[in-house]
Amino acid sequence: MKKNIPKFLVLATIFIVCSAADITFRVLLPAYVEIPKHISTIAIIDRSVPDDETLNIIEGGLTGEGIGQDKLGTQTTLKGLTDMLQNSVKFTVIRTNVAMIGQDILSAAFPEPIPWSEIEKICNEYKADAIISLEKYDSDFIPTGGSLGEGTSFAVHGVASVKIGFRLYDLANKSIIDEHLFSHTMNWDAGGGTILDAVGALMQKNNAIRDVSYDAGFVYGKRISPSFYYITRYYYRHAKGDDNLAEGARMMEANDWDAAIEALNRALETGHHRKVKGRAAHDLAVVYEILGDLGKAREYAQMAWGKYKTRQSQDYGFVLNERIKEQEVLNYQLEE
Repeated sequence: MKKNIPKFLVLATIFIVCSAADITFRVLLPAYVEIPKHISTIAIIDRSVPDDETLNIIEGGLTGEGIGQDKLGTQTTLKGLTDMLQNSVKFTVIRTNVAMIGQDILSAAFPEPIPWSEIEKICNEYKADAIISLEKYDSDFIPTGGSLGEGTSFAVHGVASVKIGFRLYDLANKSIIDEHLFSHTMNWDAGGGTILDAVGALMQKNNAIRDVSYDAGFVYGKRISPSFYYITRYYYRHAKGDDNLAEGARMMEANDWDAAIEALNRALETGHHRKVKGRAAHDLAVVYEILGDLGKAREYAQMAWGKYKTRQSQDYGFVLNERIKEQEVLNYQLEE
């Protein structure tokens, strides 16, 4: 099981938008749901097979769904979940071929929980500690309009949505750790040389359902496993013509963090104006956050606002306080 996270994984790639003075980087954040430490292997099953297939076919006809659309969607949802958890720093995940009758398509509620005898049987078969079960699934696609593009081209628009319910069963404690029912939507656009071409492309809505289903499975995976996210921070590129501050910003853009720290410290120590010192302290806070030293980042953000009145740093200090709390939770989640 993979639990030790090298620091370089947290740094990832840095993106610069020079005109906006924004820097974007990747950080590992804790899961929303706390998973007991004895769980290291999770098996994924599909329990969303309707209890009345005839009603499901009728419902598909009434709503305009293609026959088999939900079956395609459930498999894609489970693929999204599996793909996300396969990159997890905490779990080993097993995609099984287990499919069970479960959901009542006429009810929005979860079905009765799977008997623990059945959970134990599946866990033993796949040598798993827990089961993630897809227990509710319904998809929909609604055309929302059209527009005229360049020349004679046309575009039509729609919204794809899924309603999904997952349960996470812990065999050792015979408890349901998580029961989460949610909706997920995505906009869908299709174009063509004529309006008929565009409408024809839009009618191939299985692509839209597949995309939104995969994304929904991926989103649920992030709920239960520490995951990487991109965050963006504002930084200063110049102030009062100070060469050291400008050099420090360029070194940030070049991902040369040691050189950036050296130049920004010179700006902080030798700058002849409050604005220079405040902006240098703010940029140092950003650098140390990128390097994962959140305590030092907070110190510099507090200095930038408290001592040098750099307004951008006031809220940044609060943000760093939250990041420090999140890091404490993450460290606990990643403990052996």
